[in-house]
Amino acid sequence: MKQTESLFISIIMPVYNRQDTVEDAVQSILKQTYSNFELIIIDDCSIDHTLQVVQEIEDQRIRCLTHKQNLGAAAARNTGIKEAKAEWIAFQDSDDNWAPDKLEKQVKAAMNSQSSSLIYTSFIRHKDGIEEYIPGEDGRQKQGYIHKELLLGNFISTQTVLVHRNCLESEGFFAEDMPRFQDWELWLRLSTKYPFIWIDEPLVDVFYTEGSISSNQGKIVIAYEKIWEKHKQLFMDAGLEYVSSFLFSYGHNLCLAGKVKKGRTIFKQAIKKYKKSSKLLFAYMCTFLGNNFYKMVYSYYKR
Repeated sequence: MKQTESLFISIIMPVYNRQDTVEDAVQSILKQTYSNFELIIIDDCSIDHTLQVVQEIEDQRIRCLTHKQNLGAAAARNTGIKEAKAEWIAFQDSDDNWAPDKLEKQVKAAMNSQSSSLIYTSFIRHKDGIEEYIPGEDGRQKQGYIHKELLLGNFISTQTVLVHRNCLESEGFFAEDMPRFQDWELWLRLSTKYPFIWIDEPLVDVFYTEGSISSNQGKIVIAYEKIWEKHKQLFMDAGLEYVSSFLFSYGHNLCLAGKVKKGRTIFKQAIKKYKKSSKLLFAYMCTFLGNNFYKMVYSYYKR
């Protein structure tokens, strides 16, 4: 074995009803220039031919596990983590693709750093025919101890991450009670204790489709509520700017979900107790004109 391949990696991939995309996702892993890994695929009780497609892929590095009932992506990833043999763990989704040298570059970064705990890369998000490079140039620090930057919103996609299992065993796995933002919630926990390393290259293509792990607007509001329940003190300790930013996002998504009155209450709370902003004040005023008007204004500024 080459010295550059001395690190053994466990790659975790949850799958659920992805018969049309899972083979491409798997092949993007099997074609990695770094080959010292195992791929653990967890079928989360698919009802299509996903499991059959996976079982027909011949490679001794693949292990396939199955859930007897659908438990969700977080639970599937946690099953994979528990079964992983390696000290370093990576993640992939069943509808996304890795660049061929993604793993190689992350392993080199891990071996070249004495304090590496989590290494992530930039990625290209494909949504509604638009490609977006993430993380963008927003002035936020992207590596080191970045928990304050992450309080302003997540910019780390699970598929880009290579993390040491000691971090997960110390701070906990993916939160299975989160309907969305399981990745953001985990990064918030890890980033308060460990420095992150960032590779500023788009080494993953992330495709947002209807029904993908990353979509489903209806669960966003619940996820914001749980983030606040779990990490309110983190926001408070960081400062009023961080609390105000979070409450704006929470209220905004309440309005998009049709809960304008509750969204208005959250905006009002942020305005009275925390740091005001023109964006926050404008959103608050828009709520008095009804749900349809709020969504129309949002669509206009989103263009």
